[in-house]
Amino acid sequence: MSNRQINFGILLPTREAIMSGCADPSSLYHIAERAEALGFHSVWVGDSLTARPRIDALTTLAAVGARTQRVRLGTAIFLAALRNPILLAYQLASLDWMTSGRVDLGVGYGRPKEPVSEHEFEILGLNPSARMKMSEEIVQVMRRLWRENDVSYEGKFTRFEHVTIEPKPTQPGGVPIWLASNNVEPGLKRVARLADAWINNIKSPEVFGECWQKIRAYAADAGRDSNSIHPGIYFTLAAGGKEAIVEGQQFLAQYYNRSYEAVANAMLCVTGSWDEVIDWMEKYIEAGAHTIVLRFAANNQLATLEACAEALNRRGLLQ
Repeated sequence: MSNRQINFGILLPTREAIMSGCADPSSLYHIAERAEALGFHSVWVGDSLTARPRIDALTTLAAVGARTQRVRLGTAIFLAALRNPILLAYQLASLDWMTSGRVDLGVGYGRPKEPVSEHEFEILGLNPSARMKMSEEIVQVMRRLWRENDVSYEGKFTRFEHVTIEPKPTQPGGVPIWLASNNVEPGLKRVARLADAWINNIKSPEVFGECWQKIRAYAADAGRDSNSIHPGIYFTLAAGGKEAIVEGQQFLAQYYNRSYEAVANAMLCVTGSWDEVIDWMEKYIEAGAHTIVLRFAANNQLATLEACAEALNRRGLLQ
């Protein structure tokens, strides 16, 4: 095990709130408050407009931010390309200001060639095939608006003159931007060029390690210090006894509307006893991961959070 500080975050179940049909925001607040009390480093929310309906990401983080003091507030992941970059820069700056500089923006792109994912772009008058380039441009626009006044910009998708955003984010230089990429060369190069941090759900710790070394090399080629990029992993788990594992597999099948086997083939899903699952986490830590965003495939998220904290503490990992 590495001696460096490893951060554990948890995903708040904003989609499950819709799927359950229960209008009960207190459950989300309880999970976030309890995560902070148990010593977790961060809470995260997903994002989708119509493909997988859920409570709005930034609204959730604002509400949770008002009920917590220390825990960081992240998106894993956020479809930035669905938003106007000036408006998004303003919203994020305000959120960062309101939460005393606790926001992390994890940016992803939606699933390629998936009709419901592409439909989200089309209903907003956007071209889904341009989402990668749009996202890159949004990152560049937002950083300028966070760091400068009287900004003018002439890009492929965005053009404006004389814009000043107030308030600026509390964090110096703006909100840290995490870029999502699995084992895809253009994505890894994008992380190396543009990202403050990297998030992914690569299924193999060995492949994760290889990709991280590629990012470090690409960053050096781009004249960046690779130590300035923070590596993370998005880790879906169902842990405990046989019942918990079966429940987790059913949970994911329902969530994605496909078989569990298809889900596990497409993304990192780890099942087993808590010790077996944490063994897998440690493989990613050894391969370079500094932050592990835990997403519980479980119906009772609060009870799973408690069990997870107990298991991590047994291993001396939660500080």
